[in-house]
Amino acid sequence: MLENVKKIPSASNPDLCLSVIPGHFSSDRFHVNYYIDMTTLKTRMSEAQLVAKEMCKKYVHRIQLTETKFSGFFNTSMIDNLANAEAIDTIICMDGCEVIGAYVADELSKTGISTNNLHKTFYIVSPEFDKAGQMVVRDNIKPMIKGKNVLVILASAMSGRTIYKSIKCIQAYGGNVKGINVIFGAIDEIEGYPVHAVFSTKDLPDFELAEPENCTACKNNEPLTAIVNSYGYSIL
Repeated sequence: MLENVKKIPSASNPDLCLSVIPGHFSSDRFHVNYYIDMTTLKTRMSEAQLVAKEMCKKYVHRIQLTETKFSGFFNTSMIDNLANAEAIDTIICMDGCEVIGAYVADELSKTGISTNNLHKTFYIVSPEFDKAGQMVVRDNIKPMIKGKNVLVILASAMSGRTIYKSIKCIQAYGGNVKGINVIFGAIDEIEGYPVHAVFSTKDLPDFELAEPENCTACKNNEPLTAIVNSYGYSIL
């Protein structure tokens, strides 16, 4: 079990925390000096709900009005539902973010975000990937992407490679990417699309991501702590 876990509270919600563990870690391509543990954020009901609420803030901009100033023009219900956002039809969840995706759909519904789907509800899709890391879209999933406004949810965005492949795949199948949400992001945008992160390197300013040949820990002959990916870690 990895030790020295640090809890980093969200700047906008102190009840939402990111767990990080310092060390020397290797992913499929990069070395990092922190393992970002998102296990409970993706699987624990209460935390997944909080993550979903933070993600939805990027797409729902409520108009702040007071009942006293606008009494006679607006009622509480009208004020609560005033929002400015585009319709979302499909939510694509990667890295085990299905629970968060379901709560995002619920939160969008509560805040009045519309959908163009005939049944007036959202599709929540877990994509399949081939050995090359390319998203695979089966025939039964194609109608959920073609002509749909798509929101993408991932655990992390480090180099942007996975997001880039996903964007190209969604576009190839006729989908319109309307947003990219991640729990932790080391990049701000990819292919002109903003990457909306609940936590970023601003919350973890000494976070380092490097090719193995440029890794500071490797140059200092520090042994690897574990092999990591968005699903977890394997101690060496």
